[in-house]
Amino acid sequence: MALDENPWVFRFEGKLWVSETPRERAISELRAQRAWDARNAKLQRWWVAIAIGAVVGIVLTLALGTATGIPPALYLFALPVGFGIGAVLGALVNKRITPASQHESLPERPTVPFLVRVPPRVASKAPADASARDLMEWSRRGYVG
Repeated sequence: MALDENPWVFRFEGKLWVSETPRERAISELRAQRAWDARNAKLQRWWVAIAIGAVVGIVLTLALGTATGIPPALYLFALPVGFGIGAVLGALVNKRITPASQHESLPERPTVPFLVRVPPRVASKAPADASARDLMEWSRRGYVG
């Protein structure tokens, strides 16, 4: 592909991106931000809240079904619905308990330069020596013109 050698274009997670920041710096900043996001998500313990909510949803569905005497075949539909409702409620309770968007032990979230995704049509038609501004404009329009 012609844009592989362009100093303003880089591939990240299977997509082409263009930035006015040099390629190596943009990639390192984007990787740092994604690593921060992963650490933050892990520290927030979302999976614990969702799992507890899902278990509570299933238990309540079984209790309600047993109390009302519904046929066992209806549990095939009721249990997944109870699981989903419980998981969503667990996530909402977790969000209410810990409203901070970042964990206290982490530094500020790293910033990334302004990035524009390069569509495949633009990547195939753009000249190899195109400037970052031209590539951004063409990517916003969706064609090289």
